[in-house]
This record gives sequence, structure tokens and C-alpha cells, in this order.
Amino acid sequence: MDRRSFLVLSSSALIEVAADWARIEPRHLSQALGGQQIDEELLRWLEQRSGELRTLAGGTHRQVSGLIDAHLNTAIDLITQDRYSSAMGRRLHAVAADLAHCAAWLRFDADRHADAQRHWQAAVHAAHQAGDRDLAAVALSDLGYQATWLSRPADAIKVLEHARSRARTPAARSLLDVRRARACAVLQDHTGTGRALTSAENELDRMRPHDTPPVVSWMSMADVNADAGRCWLDLGDPGRAGTAIDSGLGALDPRRSRTRAVFLTYRAEGSLRNRDAPTAAADARAALDTALASGATRCIDLASTLIRRLGDRTEQPMIELGEYARERLGRGTTPA
Repeated sequence: MDRRSFLVLSSSALIEVAADWARIEPRHLSQALGGQQIDEELLRWLEQRSGELRTLAGGTHRQVSGLIDAHLNTAIDLITQDRYSSAMGRRLHAVAADLAHCAAWLRFDADRHADAQRHWQAAVHAAHQAGDRDLAAVALSDLGYQATWLSRPADAIKVLEHARSRARTPAARSLLDVRRARACAVLQDHTGTGRALTSAENELDRMRPHDTPPVVSWMSMADVNADAGRCWLDLGDPGRAGTAIDSGLGALDPRRSRTRAVFLTYRAEGSLRNRDAPTAAADARAALDTALASGATRCIDLASTLIRRLGDRTEQPMIELGEYARERLGRGTTPA
């Protein structure tokens, strides 16, 4: 790991990661990588850093990808040393699974789909070794979500069926149901979509903080509602879609900028189908600003693709939106 990469970060949390790394690495990490038995202090440190990096991965820190990759490589190196008890082995695999899952999402957001898929597969394997069924199921559900994103909804449904068969907690099952609903809607399966969304709501009602794993602790009715709105858009009901998406956006955690950018793009499309050009333009503009602030390529592409589709529209709000998008995308800046 090149510690110079830490020095450019402004976040105090990332600086703390650097400080902790410097404190523990000379005494413990070098010993473990040198073939000696892994000790409890090092393992606890890796587990704590994994949780902190997961939190940072949800923000806009562009350097966090390198930190996650470095910690993931360290965990893999320690696993391959094969000098630990079975209990420690499970914990090491859990760390690797968590970090691989985070790394996959960062690659997905950057439109590096093959690389993301490999990391999700690695997360599934490591989670299986750790005995963490929910993390494995969530990683599989991400592969399903990616398949729908890449216009392969039938593949998504197959993946999600396998994942749900072993998911343990209501939050994980709710996420799997929402993603199944999305795939069903793309396939114009009205019945399947409705059943999956009803199941997602029922599972979410059973969600309890004490038995919800961190990998899916963010799951909420905001996600169910906004994704339901996307389903209704795909099924040709923009009025119902708008109500659901509004509800989802209103309750969404403001720190989830990438998700907000996606949901705003959905709402812009719904307003467009309702022939409300001013609202569609405002939502598309907000979606583009949010996506640029998040730094996620897939979100920027989603918003800019919608705006390009509006390029031939002659309404004044659409003309102004096109000019604004060309200016923003041309200079590549983020809003203040």
C-alpha cells in the first residue's frame, strides 16, 4: 500500500484509517504476512476497518476504492497463508467478502461491469466460507440487479431465485423481492411484479435492527417505493409511478447520493410521460447535478442519456436543459 495516497484525502475518517494502519502494521501485519500466526488484535483491526470502509464507500470519496482494494488484498494474502484457526478463518473470509462486495459496487458505479461481476462472485465465495448466507445472498442479488441494468432481466430472475432460497433475514429477502419485481416489470409480467412488491413490503415489516446485517441495513420503504415506481413506469402507469417515486425520494437518506440520482432520473422520465415538460426538465437537471456530485459514472450516464433523448424537444424548459447539460458535462465540474 502506498501511504501517499492517504495524504490527499480531506476526510478526517480517512486520515484516522491511515493513522491506525501506521500504528498496527509494523508489529502485526508484517508478522502475519511473514508466515506467523495471525493474532486477535490484527483481525479485530481488519474487521473494524472493513466496516468503516463500507461506510465511506457510500459517499463521494474517490480515493476510497484504492483503500478498499488494498485492504482486500491484505485479507486475501492472510487467507492464503493458511495459518489460523477455523474460527479466525471464518472471520477473515467475512472481511474479504465484505470488502469484495464494496469493491464490486464501486466498479459497477464506474461502469466496469465485468470487473464488478468478478468481485461479486468473489464476495459470494468468501461469504460462503464465512458461513454468512445473507451476505452471499445480497452479493448474488447485486449480480441480478446488474443483469437487469444491462437489459438481461430473465437472467436476473434466475439468479434472484437461487439467492432467495437461502437468505435468512427479512431485510435481505425484501431486497431480493424488490429486485425480482424490477426484472419482472421489464419483462412486462404484471402479476409477478405485484407479487414481488407485496412480498418485499411484508418482509420489510418484519425487519428488526438487531437481526439485520450491515450489508443490507440501509434497506427501507424508501427503496421499496422508489423501485416500485420504476416498475410502474416499465408497466405503463406513470401516474402511479410518480406517487411511489415521490414517496421514496422524500424518505431517502440524503447521504445516498447515487441512489438519489437514479431515483430522480426515474421521476424525470415519469414526468415526461405525464407530459409535464417543466417538471421533467427540473428533475433531469437535479438528477444530473446529483450524479455529477456522486462521481458515479453509471449515474451520470443514466441522467445524461435521458437528457440526450430530450434533445429534439422544442419546449423551452427542454432547450434550457440541453444547454445546461452541455455546459456541465463539457467542463466536468460538480455543483457547489
